[in-house]
Amino acid sequence: MRLWGVAAAVALVVGLNLAAPVEARAESETWDGFAIGGGELNFAPGINNQLTGHGWVGFDAVGRGIVGGGDLRVFWNTTKVHVGVERISFAKNKLAFFAFVEGEAFISQLLNDYFVRGRRISEFGIEASYVLLHTKLQWYPGKHQTIEILAPVRRWWFGNRSATSPSFGLPASTWVFEPRIGYNYWKIDGPSEEWEGHRVFPRIAGIAVGLQLGLDLRSDVRPWGLVGDGRNDPGKVIYVISQRLRGGWALGRFVRLQLDQWGNYGWNQDDITRRRIGGVSPYVIPVPGLPWTGLISERLFAAQLGVHLRAKESSPHEFGVLLGGGAFNDVGRDGALGTYGGAGGLAVFGDLRFGPTGRFQLDIRGSWGFPVSWLIDSQYVSLLVGFGVRAF
Repeated sequence: MRLWGVAAAVALVVGLNLAAPVEARAESETWDGFAIGGGELNFAPGINNQLTGHGWVGFDAVGRGIVGGGDLRVFWNTTKVHVGVERISFAKNKLAFFAFVEGEAFISQLLNDYFVRGRRISEFGIEASYVLLHTKLQWYPGKHQTIEILAPVRRWWFGNRSATSPSFGLPASTWVFEPRIGYNYWKIDGPSEEWEGHRVFPRIAGIAVGLQLGLDLRSDVRPWGLVGDGRNDPGKVIYVISQRLRGGWALGRFVRLQLDQWGNYGWNQDDITRRRIGGVSPYVIPVPGLPWTGLISERLFAAQLGVHLRAKESSPHEFGVLLGGGAFNDVGRDGALGTYGGAGGLAVFGDLRFGPTGRFQLDIRGSWGFPVSWLIDSQYVSLLVGFGVRAF
């Protein structure tokens, strides 16, 4: 049987065996709905006044407790559609099952934009689309701890854009089995409203750490992109170790510190699987000031530290400064995977909440990237505006 057929069969068997839980979570059936939108623009005056940017618009609906005691979630975000069930609990709430189907058209992984040293090269952009069946089993062995097994199966398709150069080769359209095993420590305090769908930048109180090991098994591979640079010559087996930390601490009544940190190390990867870096949107590893996504890397260490201020204790609004950056491999995007470069920047932000219990959310972030030698221009500035609303 072909590799992707085995993977699909494994995922289906796991789903069928876990879909009928022994015990359902006791929770009243309710629906919550959230709408979001926004965008980020980047300006590089030294590269012919290069102006680039990306936006998002979406709707997220969660039916709580309506599928075997678990949640039904449906969301649409720009060109992505997702339908799934979350946290169907059983075994005295020691185990939980998750499953969803997802698809994204044309701009997945933002492969439509291709940046080299901060310059956008339109003739190297391609179209990328996928459909995904994802199943996950979580085990709660102790307080604040989770061990999880993930068994996603994905189908990729690729195509040229109108501006794509004939000399830029396309990746092989392929099936991929993406098994992962992960460990999470989660000791986050604060109201559950911080994790509602209209808050793309939640305020963290406490600490959470995650570690994940996995591999991708592709049915078809071939070198792609620029001939001979060696950057996009993936193996049929791709490996990855990733790590994430989030923390938040109050310094009195008016000041908070918030830390986000990422680590990643991969082998045999290509630009489909590498991490997206640059900008300050909620969908990337942030480096303030750089274009979204000005860097694509599989070996990195990055962090962002924020100082969050309130004018008075009762205010729902926060303002502050973010400092972000890190070290990333192959910053020149020329196939030198064993080399590293640094990048960083500063951002000022407003996290504004209006209406009862913060029903309306407005995020504003202006950022500037530090000059570094590998970037073509010494000046990169960005502006992000995002909004959200609890619709029901």
